[in-house]
Amino acid sequence: MIARWALPAAVAVLLAGLAPVPAAAHQQGVSYSDVEVEDGRVRYDLTLSSHDLQELDVDHDGAISDDEVVAQYPALRRHFEHAAIVQAGDTPCPLTLQDFVQDPAGGVTFRLRGSCPDDTPLHVAFQLLATTGNPGYNLAKIRFRGTLTEHVFTREDTTVVIVAGEGLAATAQHFLLLGVEHIATGYDHILFLLALLLIGGGLRALVGIVTAFTVAHSLTLALATLDVVALPTRLVESAIALSIAWVALENVLLDRSHGRWRITFVFGLVHGFGFASILRAMHLPPQGMSVSLVAFNVGVEAGQIVVVLLAYPVIRAIQRAPRRRAIVATASSAILTLALYWFVERAFLA
Repeated sequence: MIARWALPAAVAVLLAGLAPVPAAAHQQGVSYSDVEVEDGRVRYDLTLSSHDLQELDVDHDGAISDDEVVAQYPALRRHFEHAAIVQAGDTPCPLTLQDFVQDPAGGVTFRLRGSCPDDTPLHVAFQLLATTGNPGYNLAKIRFRGTLTEHVFTREDTTVVIVAGEGLAATAQHFLLLGVEHIATGYDHILFLLALLLIGGGLRALVGIVTAFTVAHSLTLALATLDVVALPTRLVESAIALSIAWVALENVLLDRSHGRWRITFVFGLVHGFGFASILRAMHLPPQGMSVSLVAFNVGVEAGQIVVVLLAYPVIRAIQRAPRRRAIVATASSAILTLALYWFVERAFLA
């Protein structure tokens, strides 16, 4: 029993050396829109990370200087003015790139301004991801008629329509879908679940594993989103990779699922910090935060249930196979190799 818990504890201590990495830095592939329509004016602040502006980095120092932005300012103006679109009722609200400022968390904030009536519904579109093919997210906060709406723009979801008085309902819907998408595109979380289920063990073991993972990651998801606990992104992502490696190694060396819910709970706490990364990046205001958090978590759980339901028939078939042990060991070895690669990439190359 002591040995079973020793490695996770040792991993936590060893990874502490990575802690100096700033937790507040903007994530690669994530941009931010801060929009406000009030008193006949529209303010649209678009923040892009240094990584997403790397084509401007002519001296290749990893930072975007004012001179580098100014050198491409006419092209940026045309690009952003077509990518960020606001319409109130039937009236378009053309935006003009006014200026830019360096963002303290890394990157550049481009400030667009325009005139806009206070008509409803309000249409806000962000088409930069669709036109560039970027697979990332744009995390938007939109203030209109005293209501704050949070929305996540993607390549496929480029427009949000806000009707006064429907802010919380729209927020819940979008964060529910975001939670589902986060699982669907979170290959490391999916691989962790599959590695846990691969060893088999029957319905009781399955329920124990899924329940432990759900309770654990829900706890740290809430704590991290509410800023009660904060860990550096590199630390969390590296620990997630190691959690997958540990479970896969167990599958190779051991042939039992009894009591596995315990280690699932420990590593589930780590995965919860990973789930929280996108919500923390949005700096959610107190208004509507509980709705966003609960809806996102429900979406994560829904996505997780779908993964388990799809995987369970395959897992049962493996359990009945004549060479079950060889299949489990081979698949787990492949998972172990990939997880160790992710760890090296995230801990030392990111």
